[in-house]
Amino acid sequence: MSEIARKIKSIRWQHVMFTLLMVLMVAGADSCKSTGKLSKKERKAQIENAKKELQPIINGTSTLSLDEQQRVLNGIIDKNYNDPILNSLIIEAQQKLKAAFADQQKIKAQKVDVARAALYDMLLNKDNKSADELEKELNAIKSQNLKDSDLDELISKVEQKIRDMRSSGGTANIPVKNQLMNAFSSIANAAKSGNLSQADNIIQKTLQLFSSDDALVLIIISRNGNDPDYDKPTNIKRYLNLLKDTKASKNDIDAIMTDANGKIKELDLIKM
Repeated sequence: MSEIARKIKSIRWQHVMFTLLMVLMVAGADSCKSTGKLSKKERKAQIENAKKELQPIINGTSTLSLDEQQRVLNGIIDKNYNDPILNSLIIEAQQKLKAAFADQQKIKAQKVDVARAALYDMLLNKDNKSADELEKELNAIKSQNLKDSDLDELISKVEQKIRDMRSSGGTANIPVKNQLMNAFSSIANAAKSGNLSQADNIIQKTLQLFSSDDALVLIIISRNGNDPDYDKPTNIKRYLNLLKDTKASKNDIDAIMTDANGKIKELDLIKM
């Protein structure tokens, strides 16, 4: 009886071992598939699909962004199919994307230049625009999302200017050109009336609009077409003191150049 029992147990263990072996074989097969071991048919299908994915990139007809196209290309390269035709298409796609990214950077640089010039104009506000008008123009620039650190700094300055315009009823609402012309006349008139301390105070306040006391001042004495003839160069501090000494302001403003902080670095005047 015990011999029969041993045979039964042996048969059961054989069955268990057989079942376990089958499970391991199936798991091993699944593992091979998951680790990228493809059949010839699967490999061929994937290569053909990769070729189809590359064609819109090469033809320039892809609806994906350039970054998304680059991710598609990188994914195909990572598969390392080592197919001659596919490798040739990969090279074409790489060249196409390289050129596209270069064009994108060029266009962005142009937009940044245009935006920078517009922001400088906002800081000067030569056209005496309202705070709401400036804000509308500023929001149009911000909506482009150009992601440039210099522009971000200028945007912050314009935002501050708009806040100042809304909170102040004083000179913050007056264009820089008008502020300067008013200051020139006030210095000359104060000196003419003998109030030199007032003239000096106006000079000190006016100098705050400039990058330094040595900011260049050029005076156009004549102009032949687009070729101006300048008087001897001076700086803004000497020019303002000249107004005080001569007790007269005889020049109009022709051009104003500012630095990255919105301060005036050069002033071009022209004889009235």
